[in-house]
Formats: sequence, structure tokens, C-alpha cells
Amino acid sequence: MKRIWCRIFGGVLVSIAVFLISCGGMKAAYNKDAAIPVLQKDVLAKLTGRVEISQSLIILERSTPENREASRTYLVEVFNKMGLEGRRHTYRENGENVYCLLSATEPSNEYIILGAHFDSVRDCPGANDNATGVAVVLGAAQTLKQLPKRSKNIYFVLFDEEERGMQGSRSFAQKMVDDKINVVSVHTIDQMGWDNDGDRAIELEVPYEEAFKLYTKAVQNAGFSITIHQTRETGSDHSSFRRLNFKAVGLTEEYRNGDTTPYIHKNTDGYDTVNFEYMLMATKIVIEAMKLLIQ
Repeated sequence: MKRIWCRIFGGVLVSIAVFLISCGGMKAAYNKDAAIPVLQKDVLAKLTGRVEISQSLIILERSTPENREASRTYLVEVFNKMGLEGRRHTYRENGENVYCLLSATEPSNEYIILGAHFDSVRDCPGANDNATGVAVVLGAAQTLKQLPKRSKNIYFVLFDEEERGMQGSRSFAQKMVDDKINVVSVHTIDQMGWDNDGDRAIELEVPYEEAFKLYTKAVQNAGFSITIHQTRETGSDHSSFRRLNFKAVGLTEEYRNGDTTPYIHKNTDGYDTVNFEYMLMATKIVIEAMKLLIQ
């Protein structure tokens, strides 16, 4: 595994500064939590090898056991810094999900799962697939933790080994069954950083019955006017939960409608290809959807 032992941080800091300045021209909805884009750029930079993920360590992909372990350690730390207890769900040797629980502010036996896979294929930085999904989940966690009232519990889960037959999400879904957790709905994010035609459309993959209505309202509450497509795409983590009869939906860019990253599973799926404005919009929509479910 290639490791690069030095990298200039200045470019990243400048990029963050430029991004924050540019946010002034966005819709007001983007400015409600200025910390989200900072967090998301940091997550993308560290997971894709743009900067060190830990002292003197840069990972250029997230497929090997060593690099996935470095990713897990970092992601647990991110949760902990938010004031959420980062946990590990070990389901086999070298197979381990990262998750945390945001408890309801009132007694509740209802749970929502919001997740994304953190691994990549071999020799691929995995920026869009799926560091963007990870960044959406973490951005949502950061905001939802601050709500004064939450009627349901939320699991934020970062799945291992989606690229190997969705093993991480399958195992976490089975854990929910085994632990007799009352999961009312599951929402997974996979590839949310490409919008070449600028229409900002999103797709809901095999949405459960109420999901389209939920996300339509969430888009409105976030202050956007975009198209929401519904597709029959089953090739991501939402399928792991549906097979066990959970209500689940996947969220993505226009994967089935012809506006998705051309760099998927290539060594060119890097940090610089991500549309951060589009990803931030999607994060705001997910946050509004979660609010509708828990407030």
C-alpha cells in the first residue's frame, strides 16, 4: 500500500477559505450551519489522501484491511469530537462498521438509521463513491445533535465492505433483528457529489411507500426547488435492510438518469471531482427529512 509521508496543508486551508467565502452567494439555507462545509471538506480530504488521515499517514484508497482500519479510527474520532460516542460493530475478522447512537430527548423505542459505506474499491480514492455519502451522514449528525427535541433515536452508521457484497450493511441489518431494535425507517447515501448538468436533481432508490412524500417536503423545507426521481436501483446498502423487511430508501445523485460521476471505481475518483455545493444541498435535504421524522 502506497503511503505518502509529506503533503502541503496550505492548499487545503486556502480551498476551505475560498469555499466559505463563496457560500455568501448561496441560498440562505446553506448558511444555517457554517460548520458543515468545513467538516465535509476535512472528511473528504482525509479519506481520499489529499491530506494525512493521522500523523504521518496518508491513505490513497479504502479497500485494504490496513487502510480501512485507519479510516475507522478516524471516523470514530470524528463522532467523539461531536460529543457522540463512536462505536465499532465487528462482524468478522477485518470487517467492522462504525456507528453512534443519538438518543431521543424523550423516552422512545423507535429508531431511524442513517448510513453510508466508507470503503472503496482497490486503487480508487473513492471521493464520490463514497466519501461523499460519509460526509452527508456526518454533516447531518453534527446538526441533528443540536436539536433541543428529538422524538426518536437515530443510528448514524458508516458501513464497511459495501464494495464486497454489502457485507457491512447486511451484518448491521441482522444486528438490528437480533437485538430486536424497532427500526422505523432506513436511509442510506451512496454517491452524492456529482451534478454536471447543474439541475441539482437527486434520486430515491426503491423508496418505501412514504419516502417520496417525506423527501418532497424536506426539499421544500430546505428552500430548494429540484426534481426527485424514483428508481429501482438495488445495488447499494438500502437493499441489505429491505431484504429483512425494513422500510428503506437509498439516496444518490442521478445514477440512473445519466448525470453521475464518470470516475466511479477509477483512480480518478478524487477530491477535486466532488461538487461540494451539491453535496451540501443534499445534506440539508437529509437533515430536513430527519427533522420531519423526529420532531
